[in-house]
Amino acid sequence: MNTSPPTPLPPPPSTGTELHSRRGGRGREGEGGEARARTIVIACAGAALALGVLAVIGAPGWLAFVGLAFLIVVAAWTLPLTWVALVLAALIPWQFYFTLPDSTFTLRGAAIFALVAAARVLVRRPAWQPWMSFAAIFALAALVAATGASNRYLALKGLYDWLPVFASVFVVSHVADSPSVRAKLVVVLIIAGVAQAALGLFQYLLGLDAVLALLRLPISGLFYQPDLLAERLSDLSFNWVIFERAAPFGTFVNGIDYAVFIAAILSLVLGLLRARGTVIARSVLCDEAISNSQVGDCFAQNARNDKVKLIALAACALVLSVALLLTFKGSGLLAVTGGALTVVLLASGKSFGLRLSAQTIAMGLIVLVGGLILALPFSDLIGQRIDFLVQREQGLSGTIGRLGIWAGLLQFFAARPLFGYGLNNAVAIAEPTRTLSGGAFAFVSTTPESAYVAALIEVGAVGFIALMGLFAATLARGYRRVREPFTVGILAALVAIFVGNLTVAGFTTDQNGMLLGILIGMIWESASTNSQRINEYVC
Repeated sequence: MNTSPPTPLPPPPSTGTELHSRRGGRGREGEGGEARARTIVIACAGAALALGVLAVIGAPGWLAFVGLAFLIVVAAWTLPLTWVALVLAALIPWQFYFTLPDSTFTLRGAAIFALVAAARVLVRRPAWQPWMSFAAIFALAALVAATGASNRYLALKGLYDWLPVFASVFVVSHVADSPSVRAKLVVVLIIAGVAQAALGLFQYLLGLDAVLALLRLPISGLFYQPDLLAERLSDLSFNWVIFERAAPFGTFVNGIDYAVFIAAILSLVLGLLRARGTVIARSVLCDEAISNSQVGDCFAQNARNDKVKLIALAACALVLSVALLLTFKGSGLLAVTGGALTVVLLASGKSFGLRLSAQTIAMGLIVLVGGLILALPFSDLIGQRIDFLVQREQGLSGTIGRLGIWAGLLQFFAARPLFGYGLNNAVAIAEPTRTLSGGAFAFVSTTPESAYVAALIEVGAVGFIALMGLFAATLARGYRRVREPFTVGILAALVAIFVGNLTVAGFTTDQNGMLLGILIGMIWESASTNSQRINEYVC
């Protein structure tokens, strides 16, 4: 008779919502506290809902302001953590700005949501991750630079602008710890990108006068940065007004930031298209070679679904490509070029790109030919835009080009090489440059026109190296995990943002900043995906 003790059952697998709850050591004594916490949360949720209802039915302005802010806080603190990450991604195109009545004080709903969600994750004592060291050094350098900045308010505001970016990384890196969560995040990001592209195409078709009329409506302050929108409406200095038309700009005030955003989402879609095409090719192989095996049955069973997804992704890529092309922004085209090259180089999951598969080559040719076909109807306008950019860089149009701006800013680096002049202070130290305004020369403040030049001047070598270290470490970690689901697309989107910001200072742009944070967070997620999970996703 066997008297050996029974083998204990293994513990159930942890989920993304636990967030290392075992570290907290919660036992029965914690159940009462959790019950009280739930009661408090329910009460706060009811109060927030009541304030939200009052806001809708026309309560006083300050009450509506407080009610909406409170509702966002309660939602970030009470929703399941997986939902929090998805809502964070869904808020990227619709940031929601709330201005306190009779003042210029504005809150950004998406930023509040990200910061409260980060605080919620923080109280659960999450594990330290390597990216946090780079972020901490960068923030410390920015804080030191702010003490000596000519405009401390702008310097501290610049530091605040980085907080939602790092908060998004923090939340997603501790919540998106499974392929299913990352898959949902990717889907939400693509939907957000396609929605922005569709809105941009609608704006292009609507016409400049109608678009300006809509922007003058009070409700536009809910979807666009109110202060920046009012400033640009006063003199119609929108950079998306090209050829006397409204180029696509979505919910962005700056058309270049919009182009970089669309390029990043398009790069993400291209990465998924490459992965989905590989799955279909493998399923065909299974049907022909090993149709009787379990793997062959798996691929054959899902081949039809894969083809439907491939068609849907191709449709998304088409909408995004048309919107990007109609922006006529070189930064967006540079960004998508960087993202597409990343897909080509990383698609095989092997060494950088000398052994390209037939599927990768075919996809590259399809993208190239498709881009040329889309560009043909606009060849004259594209030619005019290129001619203007070349003349500007050569100083022939009366407007200084980016190379001249960068050279003028870099001469200040030697005076404060370690910590710089403070975030957002590059404009203050640069000499005004001339431009054409209404046919006459005028002098305007110089913007950095490059996130990298701005970082070097504003936070010095210490902050710049920390920021570049964060980006390099993220790309290196992603490359080591390139065979995991979605990683190629995520890396391509990141590279698109990095390349796009060569010619625009937009790392902390409201929408692009949170997109950057979510993408980095999905690379630094705390759980590693094993081969079994990969096979489950593929099959």
